[in-house]
Amino acid sequence: MTGSYRYLVRERRSAAWGALAAGLVMLALLVDRGAPIWTWALIAPCIAICILQIALKPGYGIGFTRCELAIFDGFRERRLPLSNVDHLRLDARTATLVLRSGNEVALPRHVLRNTLPLIRETTARGIPVRAL
Repeated sequence: MTGSYRYLVRERRSAAWGALAAGLVMLALLVDRGAPIWTWALIAPCIAICILQIALKPGYGIGFTRCELAIFDGFRERRLPLSNVDHLRLDARTATLVLRSGNEVALPRHVLRNTLPLIRETTARGIPVRAL
């Protein structure tokens, strides 16, 4: 068991890059043809949103410390004490934490890309893994 384990995947938005390129081409055409200001007002927010999505990359994954579990789901981070976790249920497509209260917390699908270290770190912290 390592002191802490963190598996985090940064999501890249290829559609945002394409939309940004299209928006910049349209903006260049607007400048070249001397378009009215209202057309600029239509294109500028789209370009700003694309730049924002590229700059703010969401992270998906899971992290363990000695006494706490962190779930990274996009722009949110949820922390759970390890004492509240009953077991980890793995399926072919999903991973779910079952809490002692009976509630279930779905893990991001990105944690299944690296299943073996997830199983190793989970069992090393005393949490059983059940596969379906």
